[in-house]
Amino acid sequence: MNDDCKYYIKLCAIPEIGAVTAMRLIRHFGSPQAVLEADKSELLKVEKIGNKTADSIISNRNKIDVEKIEARMDAIGARYIHIGSPAYPKLLREIPDPPVGFYMLGDCNFSAPCISIIGSRNCSVYGQLVARKFAASFVRAGFNVISGMARGIDSCAHYGALEAGGKTAAVLGCGVDVLYPPENGDLYNKLVSNGAIISEFPLGTRADRQNFPIRNRIVAGLSVATLVVESDIKGGSMITARLAGEQGREVFAIPGRIDQSSSRGCNALIRDGVRLVTCPEDIIDELSFSRQLEISFDSDKQKTRAGKSEKPSAKPAISLSGDEAAVYKCFEKVENLDADTAANLSGLSVQKCLGALLMLEIKKAVVKQAGGIWTKRI
Repeated sequence: MNDDCKYYIKLCAIPEIGAVTAMRLIRHFGSPQAVLEADKSELLKVEKIGNKTADSIISNRNKIDVEKIEARMDAIGARYIHIGSPAYPKLLREIPDPPVGFYMLGDCNFSAPCISIIGSRNCSVYGQLVARKFAASFVRAGFNVISGMARGIDSCAHYGALEAGGKTAAVLGCGVDVLYPPENGDLYNKLVSNGAIISEFPLGTRADRQNFPIRNRIVAGLSVATLVVESDIKGGSMITARLAGEQGREVFAIPGRIDQSSSRGCNALIRDGVRLVTCPEDIIDELSFSRQLEISFDSDKQKTRAGKSEKPSAKPAISLSGDEAAVYKCFEKVENLDADTAANLSGLSVQKCLGALLMLEIKKAVVKQAGGIWTKRI
């Protein structure tokens, strides 16, 4: 373990230091080492750092035995990935409150796209089957599956991914060396061998009710999309769905019976605008289209010094006509687009722009809003 990693671990192990506070301190001082070497007067100059936090840093910075933590990590085969590391997941770095770092057992390629599957602990047999089916389909399509290793939907999602030969990662609300729930020993071992277990909480941290909402932002933050299989109107899954939306990620929900409490959350999400899905292909096609469309337009920007277009590195599976591509490019300049604005920006006629917008809507590239306005779906 290098010295940088040790300073990150030490800073995050200090009481009163959460992810937001740690990041605020690191941004101010430039590194965790500088934070830990600062005196109280310097610490108090940082925005929102009061006497209690400053005193905690001063009094605890020399009490944390990093060598003991490192020995424990070596014993269980854990790694620590901090936000300054190239191995830190790109999508996770983009959320408003990323963890400063996290411990990991096993391995998972977070550069591959991930989908989180979440839901109730007290789920129906139907929900269990759906979670397994969707997870298996996602990994076969090249996605990793993220969940929280809780009872119910989470466990079924992990098993579905593993049984299909794919990768899946569990984000815990305790230390990576703590088995919770206790009946998931078999799943825990399989994840260590064929997937990953991660947590921002220090080694030895016991499962605590307040930790689970904190870890939910990581479940959503690692993923390009979140699927809610079953959930009551209140609970962790609804928190994760909200966080995913706030992070700008896609959210999907499985519809359920109106007389079943474990479906009330999903039905409410759908009522409020979350996309209803009935098969894995609904999500796979949506996300694959989004990724391919990005590749298509990125390739248009590749120019040689002579001003000629280079050969695209990948060909989009969904083709756009010249008019459709020209109109879609208008979204680089505006978020909301009508036919008149599209005509002004693209140089096409209003009628051609209207036709192109309708075709883009059919191809699920844009969504029509009230008043003849279209917005991008990605």
